[in-house]
Amino acid sequence: MYSIDKYYFKEFKIAPGHRANYAILCNPEFRENQWGMKYSPANNYLREYKILPLFSHPQIPIRYAEGNAVMYKEGKSVLVQNYLIITHFEGEDVVEYYKKRGLPDQREIEQVIHYFSSATLPLQHMHSKGYIHSDIKPGHLIVNPTTGTMALIDLECTIKIGEIICGMSKEYASPEQKQMIRLLRNGEDEKSVLKKIKIYTTSDLYSVGLIFYRVMTGKLWQEANIIPQEINKAIPDKLNNVILGLLEENPDNRIQSAEVLRAELEAV
Repeated sequence: MYSIDKYYFKEFKIAPGHRANYAILCNPEFRENQWGMKYSPANNYLREYKILPLFSHPQIPIRYAEGNAVMYKEGKSVLVQNYLIITHFEGEDVVEYYKKRGLPDQREIEQVIHYFSSATLPLQHMHSKGYIHSDIKPGHLIVNPTTGTMALIDLECTIKIGEIICGMSKEYASPEQKQMIRLLRNGEDEKSVLKKIKIYTTSDLYSVGLIFYRVMTGKLWQEANIIPQEINKAIPDKLNNVILGLLEENPDNRIQSAEVLRAELEAV
């Protein structure tokens, strides 16, 4: 048994490629699988703790507590950890889920559409509040095949629309996010950068498109650069066009909102 502060969990789980480790809490006062804990010796979760109350949606985590304390294993101290306790969502990374199942065939595609249609709901809620997630990647969209929903998690990089980004995952970042980072790394100040480029909700939609493409083809768009239908012949024309509509380089030419995306998916 492990513990951090007054919170207990059975397994020490390290997620490769993620800055946070994660565990499901098993305190007797909590319901089973009610709360999860992100923990890390290096990351501070205060920013995410402050951001989470801005949203109220069943597919976005609720915060419970945040802090810093020694982690114990069977009563012996191990390491000081920063932690954040949030709603636990059953399920897994949507790309990993389909890696195990293989490329969606004609029958499975209907389910994939349902999952991504579900993901538009928390996105629409967040965008309607004037915020963008800005770090959407497979591990931040958790698919639950039992409920048919996807949860949107890890809001530590969430920003107001039009602000400077505070992080991104390179493989799933939009062209404008990458451009902003390049300008900042070249030494331009934030005011100058914001005169040249701003990040809007369409940036999140591009990231969703990259994930959708990978689920449907098993490949990264940047590496394959082939229309989805050429890789997976089961993809219907309308869905092929939706995915390409999310992957437009120019944000003005992209599908413009989560609401529009949901309508287009329902029309496939």
